[in-house]
Amino acid sequence: MEKLYLIHGFMGTGQAHFSHQIEAFKDDYDVIALDLPGHGNSTVELQGDYIEGAIRFVEQQIEQHGKGYVVGLSLGATLAIHLALRTPELMKGIVLTGYSPFIPDELKGIMEEQHRHFLNIEDHEPEVAAHFNNLHGEKWKKIRRVVLDRMTYDYPSVSAADLATLSVPALILNGSIDPHEVDAVAFMKKANPAIEAGLIPGGSHIANMDCPQVYNEILRAFLEKIR
Repeated sequence: MEKLYLIHGFMGTGQAHFSHQIEAFKDDYDVIALDLPGHGNSTVELQGDYIEGAIRFVEQQIEQHGKGYVVGLSLGATLAIHLALRTPELMKGIVLTGYSPFIPDELKGIMEEQHRHFLNIEDHEPEVAAHFNNLHGEKWKKIRRVVLDRMTYDYPSVSAADLATLSVPALILNGSIDPHEVDAVAFMKKANPAIEAGLIPGGSHIANMDCPQVYNEILRAFLEKIR
């Protein structure tokens, strides 16, 4: 069977963020739901730039298990698009959800506030911190600042010129609730008309979890189209 890699978002796991997709596609694809370094059952510890290290981690997993389709959510989508631009030969296609190629100026203040909140989440939302402990053990505390700092103050942007060079079949499938993620879909389609673009009505940043039936139907149709 062809391989389908699932790359979760920040503070998620393959199972936590993609349970609906694992169940829906397990009979037709060799589904490989990765746990990124610092998350879930991963024992990999990264030094230096987390984004660069995580891109290399995903690259190594694909090199080990074989070329396939890659679905990325949020942080996972960032890793997927950068890897597709660097080593397209490893990918049969990519699907990006909860993704924007850059942070709009009007959101930077909100991102900074979320950054401050998350660094002290044990005080603000102890139940969420407890959930992270259950998912990841104590290791999530080691990576939160490095990931948050990078995604807030040095976001790994992708330009229109970068997108124009993308040679891997791609679908951006965001939710319709967040205006900047709606704008991101239009931006990517304009930058590269070959990119398939869609919105999940009523879906948020995690549209694959919010609306799994609709999401899975669109995902399956895209994968079958590019096979």
